[in-house]
Amino acid sequence: MTVETVPEAKKRPSRLLPVANVTVAQINMALSTAGSFLVTPAMLAGLGDDHYGGWLLINSFISYMRFLDLGTSAGTVKYGAGALERGDEGDLRKVLNSTSAIFATVGTLALIGSIGLAFVLPRVYPTIAGDQSGTILMLGAALAFDLYTRIFAASLRIRSLFFVYDTVEVVAFLIFKLGLLLYFAYRDGLSYTLLAILTLAETIFRNGIIVGAAMFLSPFVRRLNPFAPARDMIAKLTKMGIAMSLIHVADILRFQVDSGVIGYFMPESPVSISIFGVGTRLASIAYTAIGVIGAVLMPRFSGLSETGDKKGVKSLLQNSSLATGLTSSLVLVNIAVLGPHFLELWLKKPWVPTSGNILLIMLPAYYVALLSGPSAGLLVGRGQLRGLTVITIGEAVFNFVLSVALVKPFGIYGVAIGTVIPMVVVRGVLFPLLLKKEIGLLPSEYVRMHARPVLLGLVYLVLVGGLAFVPLVSYARFLALGAASVVVFFVLLVVAVPEARAALPKVMAKLPGRRK
Repeated sequence: MTVETVPEAKKRPSRLLPVANVTVAQINMALSTAGSFLVTPAMLAGLGDDHYGGWLLINSFISYMRFLDLGTSAGTVKYGAGALERGDEGDLRKVLNSTSAIFATVGTLALIGSIGLAFVLPRVYPTIAGDQSGTILMLGAALAFDLYTRIFAASLRIRSLFFVYDTVEVVAFLIFKLGLLLYFAYRDGLSYTLLAILTLAETIFRNGIIVGAAMFLSPFVRRLNPFAPARDMIAKLTKMGIAMSLIHVADILRFQVDSGVIGYFMPESPVSISIFGVGTRLASIAYTAIGVIGAVLMPRFSGLSETGDKKGVKSLLQNSSLATGLTSSLVLVNIAVLGPHFLELWLKKPWVPTSGNILLIMLPAYYVALLSGPSAGLLVGRGQLRGLTVITIGEAVFNFVLSVALVKPFGIYGVAIGTVIPMVVVRGVLFPLLLKKEIGLLPSEYVRMHARPVLLGLVYLVLVGGLAFVPLVSYARFLALGAASVVVFFVLLVVAVPEARAALPKVMAKLPGRRK
């Protein structure tokens, strides 16, 4: 590490960084969402309904290996951001060297794991993956390369430069998914092998740019030495990593094991995986996009906790919880009202109404889970992971057992119910109790913190719920109804939220015609 990087490391992150991070992340998610509305029908057309379900199943197993990260990314950001906040060059060096050693190891383990999956999956799912060993190996190689280079992405997050990574993701998405994938889908058709090649190429392209950006913007990463890990830092990262990896595995069980359950217990109907996947698509996109608010603030929570700024932590938690709740109300209410009809307009498949029913079943649970996002980010930033790990694992096990128990009598509806009940119980009841134990936040305070956005969301649902009965015969009508719904929400926002009323004059004053 050069001498010139030390003053830079001591600089406090700009207050504009959270805004830039959330804004670019939302642009990234909006583009990915809009793009998926083109990509999904293209993949269904290029692969066919059954093969699309097989592709989802194979990818779900590759995703299981992401737990090999062992929570190291989160640990790197937490301890790296803390060292940067304190200006501790030696501690920052220990974090980076130890992290790079861990990533080099787990990347190799991912390669070995993909070889094992290439042998096992064709035998467990012979109808779906019987001759797809090469596809599985390429997808595993893409994951391994991502793990090898993850230290560079983490170095950007240490400096709260999330927007850099998201910008690179936007470029890669435009080239490989909105460009090459659509080209091949409608020109020559798609195959598992071609999709795996595109995935591997996109991973190399995206991470190659990230490595270059990190070397330029985070000079402290230029002298990585994976052969000089620090034992005490390895111990810290391992302690946090065990908890984070367990949480990550539990998240996989919560959100991705459903495909495996359907594929195993309903092998005669591979299209059921497609139906379920489409049904959860809009809710999953919303969950990921809105969850960015809590995720990008984790380094700030860590930095504020490291410096003992309790007032700053409380203010950040309240503001981020309000923003998350209001955004969740806007997005999920619109998905509930317009989503099922949109799926029919979008895909024009005979099974889409079933996907719409799955969507409506899942939405309340996703709403409850989203509200817990900022508080979970605070716990991760403070390194208080034991309780969060326990309840997440408990939720995952409950999810798996209930989904298996209900899939036979109720089919894919049973799998949906088996996901919803554990999520509501754990995130809506047990999580607030955990906050009381870990940070002294009473359940009543947690409820008050979310009361305004929840009540506003309920009023909003009542006001625009009638739009669910308006047939969506064209995209023009969909856009018109969506615009009208958003106008109703912002009127409610100004009326019911004082912070919005206070900000409105400032926003109006910045409009081009009123700057004078």
